[in-house]
Amino acid sequence: MAGGQTREEVTARLEAIFSSAMEGEELEKALISIEKRLDKFEGKWGGLIKWAEQKYGKPEDSEQPIQEEKESVQQESEPSKQGELSREEAFSTLESIFRSNIDGNELKKMIGTIDKRLDKFEGKWPKLILWAEEKYGKADAKIEVAAEGTESPQETQGVEQTLELIIAGDHESALKNLKHLVSENPSDSDTWNTFSSYFSSIGLSGRAKACEEKAESLS
Repeated sequence: MAGGQTREEVTARLEAIFSSAMEGEELEKALISIEKRLDKFEGKWGGLIKWAEQKYGKPEDSEQPIQEEKESVQQESEPSKQGELSREEAFSTLESIFRSNIDGNELKKMIGTIDKRLDKFEGKWPKLILWAEEKYGKADAKIEVAAEGTESPQETQGVEQTLELIIAGDHESALKNLKHLVSENPSDSDTWNTFSSYFSSIGLSGRAKACEEKAESLS
């Protein structure tokens, strides 16, 4: 089955299967194990996928959006305007689109895939956003502005509280604080160091290093 599939495609399939059947820490552990499973079953990925489907069930529609997204983004080959869009802006835009059009467990899953989507489509973020808008609808600007306007001062107090949130495992609140802090002062090295700590805490070492380098350049 996997004979004609790339490692990336098999990874996406396993992610879809696990995401449809698990959540929370169990899902995180399963996703982390994918690379090791691919190495262990090199040349037998078809059997690996079959095992996953038998054990956890086939994903209903979880694989389809990623496949449609891949085809949509790849259809256009002209140079993108990503230079005008930072990773944080792309992340925020995708998150707003998902929050405006999806809810419940599906929303949690989609938000959890944003970093992987940005990595997968590096260089094509504007097209990725366009795909998301066509698939789910545009972000509701009124809802987004209203949500930002109702944040209490305590929620965006500063890097010290944000670090406490990261240590406590409250990643969603920490990320909200960091986005606010960056928008207020994008040249603050302490904020970027805190961003580095955030990405390290969720296992994205590459993003953590990038933020650390950003902080050093601003020091």
